[in-house]
Amino acid sequence: MMVSTIDELSIMAVLERGVPNKECIAIQANAIVNLGQYGLMLGISSGSRGAWPIKDNLLWFGDGWIKKDDWLFVYTGPGRAESNSLPNSTETLYSIHWDRKQTIFHMREVVPILFRVDAVNVDNAPPALASPTGAKQV
Repeated sequence: MMVSTIDELSIMAVLERGVPNKECIAIQANAIVNLGQYGLMLGISSGSRGAWPIKDNLLWFGDGWIKKDDWLFVYTGPGRAESNSLPNSTETLYSIHWDRKQTIFHMREVVPILFRVDAVNVDNAPPALASPTGAKQV
């Protein structure tokens, strides 16, 4: 499958691999970005900047704008989202949390996959479920 690259955000490093409450993915913005179009998946490295996605491991960042040179630290453990201005700089550090119960990068083969959502198709609300024949409503 051929997909385009993401130039507006860069994964810079996975910091503190395997260390509870410190493990995080450091991402830097290369342009003004609405984070609502982006998220992370986990994958198993296939070498040469490729990876196979691991089923059921996705984090959507949520809506919010960051500017060029800002940082997004995605901590794998629980916590509260916050932002801090970096000293002697115009950059801001935004921290969000994946709320995982344990570290996820203790194996070096596991890597973050940054993705961008370019299009979606959402089904209408499902119809009300019918009661099975003969079942009594409670």
